[in-house]
Amino acid sequence: MNSIELAPLGSGAIYSVIALLLGLLALTVFIFIKPLPSNAKYLTLGVMLPLMGLFVFTLYQSFSSAILWDDTQLQVNIPLYSNSFDMSNVDVTQARIINLINEPEYAAKWRTNGLGLPGYSLGWFSLNNKAKALLSITDPTQVLMLPTAEKTLILVSVIDAEQALAQLHASAQAIGSKR
Repeated sequence: MNSIELAPLGSGAIYSVIALLLGLLALTVFIFIKPLPSNAKYLTLGVMLPLMGLFVFTLYQSFSSAILWDDTQLQVNIPLYSNSFDMSNVDVTQARIINLINEPEYAAKWRTNGLGLPGYSLGWFSLNNKAKALLSITDPTQVLMLPTAEKTLILVSVIDAEQALAQLHASAQAIGSKR
């Protein structure tokens, strides 16, 4: 199985998640200090703890994000939005590197289901060019774009975009020669 490691979160994104967690914790403490019925306090705890756990899990999983593929399937392993695509539906030959700063038509416009924090876009988004995309963007200058047959794009930040693209193209040629 081939793999490409995705770029980890930058310090700005890590601080954003930590600030969000601290805000949720402060809100929980405030609600527990405020004179409320005990049922309301425990209901708040029942909502806030899983929510904080979800953000901790997202932060933890973001450091082991990767794209894995073989002859039949491509897996995008990202926090909360991992997805599998049949390799016949992924156009690896059209994969390319984009810089979202220089090509704003591929930048996220609307979040349809995901997480949008400073320095981290994760989930399903509509792009400026009206395309639908699965994103895991931590570095807008090193983005690997993979088009699919379902008219969606996979946009992920990678550590070394040139090497990742070469690895994908070499794998596509090897798969093509087997068929």
